[in-house]
Amino acid sequence: MVLNGVGGDSGPLNVVIVGGGIGGLTAGLALRQQGHNVTILETSRFSNEVGAAIHMAPNAQGVLSRLGVDVKKVGGNLMNGVRMFLPFGKNIMHADMREANKQWQHPWYLVHRAHLHSAIREAAVSPEGKGKPCELKLASKVTEVDAANAKVTTENGEVFQGDLLLGADGVHSLCRNSVVDGSKYKPFDCGHSAFRFLIPMKDLQNDPVTAELVSHEGFLTMALAEDRRLVWYPCVNNTVMNFLLIHPSGESRVEGATWNQKGDKEQMLKIGGIFADQFKALMAKAPEDSLKVWTLLDLEVIPTWINGRLALLGDAAHPFQPHQAQGGAQAIEDAVSLAAILPLGTSPSEINDRLELYVKQRKFRADRIQEFTRISGMSPAEQKKRGIDFNPAKFNDYNFSHDEWDSSTHALAKHLLAKHPYRYRQPLSFGPSPGPRQPQNFLKGIRSHSMEWQQVHTIRFNTSATFLKTLFPTDQFSFASPATVQQASFTCCSLRDMVWLGGTGYNHCGLYIHGVKYTSRDGSVKQGTFLPMLFESLTDPIVTGREELGAPKWGCDIDISPEDPDASGTTKIEMGWRGRKFGSLVWEGLEEKEEEFVPKPQPDDGMLMYKYVPAVGEPGKADAEYAVFDPFVQGPSKDGQTNGVKEEANGHAEGKPKAKKLVAREARVEWDARDWDTLPTVHHIIDVFKQVPIFKVLEASVATVPSVYDVSGAHRIE
Repeated sequence: MVLNGVGGDSGPLNVVIVGGGIGGLTAGLALRQQGHNVTILETSRFSNEVGAAIHMAPNAQGVLSRLGVDVKKVGGNLMNGVRMFLPFGKNIMHADMREANKQWQHPWYLVHRAHLHSAIREAAVSPEGKGKPCELKLASKVTEVDAANAKVTTENGEVFQGDLLLGADGVHSLCRNSVVDGSKYKPFDCGHSAFRFLIPMKDLQNDPVTAELVSHEGFLTMALAEDRRLVWYPCVNNTVMNFLLIHPSGESRVEGATWNQKGDKEQMLKIGGIFADQFKALMAKAPEDSLKVWTLLDLEVIPTWINGRLALLGDAAHPFQPHQAQGGAQAIEDAVSLAAILPLGTSPSEINDRLELYVKQRKFRADRIQEFTRISGMSPAEQKKRGIDFNPAKFNDYNFSHDEWDSSTHALAKHLLAKHPYRYRQPLSFGPSPGPRQPQNFLKGIRSHSMEWQQVHTIRFNTSATFLKTLFPTDQFSFASPATVQQASFTCCSLRDMVWLGGTGYNHCGLYIHGVKYTSRDGSVKQGTFLPMLFESLTDPIVTGREELGAPKWGCDIDISPEDPDASGTTKIEMGWRGRKFGSLVWEGLEEKEEEFVPKPQPDDGMLMYKYVPAVGEPGKADAEYAVFDPFVQGPSKDGQTNGVKEEANGHAEGKPKAKKLVAREARVEWDARDWDTLPTVHHIIDVFKQVPIFKVLEASVATVPSVYDVSGAHRIE
């Protein structure tokens, strides 16, 4: 059967997916939600994953939740910690990870694989939800693949053709043979096999020999020998314990064995015989009728994942051993990346170009995590022999501090912008800015900070690192910490009695991203607060800040009421363009703290900005672009003078108000991007501002500061 035509330039794509496992179903669900028509071909009759558990680490859990799949609702257990034992029973590690896991924006779950599979499948095919339901065809084994024409033929002779073909058909992928030479790239025995089985938790808790080994809810536990390991962790709301006995594959090899190969319990107990009695008691409870054994397979890194209109994902592209618990996660990331890179409106003529972007976006990361997995599976002796410094925490940092939806949508935006000669100018983090020769766009920026006397209104909060890092102008900017929960501030300053403005002043307000580092080409690092956008109410400082500092300033109306707030009062700042309001920040229940002004210690060393100067008459080209750093701690400048800090900065100059600080009981931030007609020059910026998540307000204050810094310490980094 040929699918109903091949999609037109403005309509949905017709997508054929080979394989109905976790990766294939997630791809179907994500592409459905993007508005495409999806057909999934599954070899099995029931398309049902079998009994085992799987990790849904923060990087996978986050993107699944975007798709509406709630892992907690399918019995997911929070991953609370790790315990390790030597084979004879000595406990060598007990790591409670509950506090450490708070650094990740999304939780880490342990979940029954079949339950997760069913939840994704239901979301993909359900008549409820966004988009047209996926069509899942069971007992549809694919026997022929035509990559150039996105066409496959099944065992019973049916033909399915679409605009795009995805190979999610696992480690023994037929689709892979249409991408690379199948005789050269074949799955091979990595040297280990694994028995897997599930035991009801109550059976373990009721046995005094095994009860202590399952007494820590949400813990992954391992008994480690030189060449084998017993691993167990809970799932199904802590009612079932999942077990793996990883061992040399030669001790249990069965020719032609599959994932569902029945295991021999007597053989398993013999293989696990080196372990202490309490561990053998765990294995003795394995149910014979559901015991499985399979060989852990590996594959040489293949040079590409695409050919024509065919793309591979999941184990078809990069099979994983279980040692990093990232196999399912990387399949999910592949699926979400494809959906992000192929939004509704993608034409069939663009597919080849987008698949190239998919490989560029995903392959390096997946290959790297695949190598982490291989290292994790080595014995300590083998790691030492190869000179490998094994650091599991470092691996987790890389794995978890990523959101594929944020990353891929940002990659697509950059990819599309690079194709056209846009007139770039500050602020760069939001993309090209609208103007008379470029009436419609979206924008990307940077930002600066200034300070004679002033009132500083601050709302500091926890937010999403994966979202905010899409505002960084180059890859040399990153967060200093791998945590996906970071801090940012909306800060508004009312500068008064400015000498260079004839004793008048102005207001500015913007977004400050804390804990950012800039890595120079020589490897040196500057850590600071990054400024993607600063609104100001006066043209003069906007022009000077842009030209002299590279600051991404933009004009708007900023009204502060009252101008001089009192204790127990409320301060409100409204922002707008020509009377059209787009922002509101409110501080309520202000209470005064009597104290001499002392600058708050900064975790960052200074302010990071990015200067961009467009080439005149050459759209899309820059005359200059480089990072700028303004240190918070001022020292002598190159000419021997102090970097713009007035002598009275920490005292009370004549006529200046005394320093004070009012702390708010609560604070609110609201943004309304309106539309291009209503906000023709700032719609794109406010549209991003309103997407900045505020997980928790950490500080809300209004401070009177008897000094203003002139930012003369700002300098080019390299």
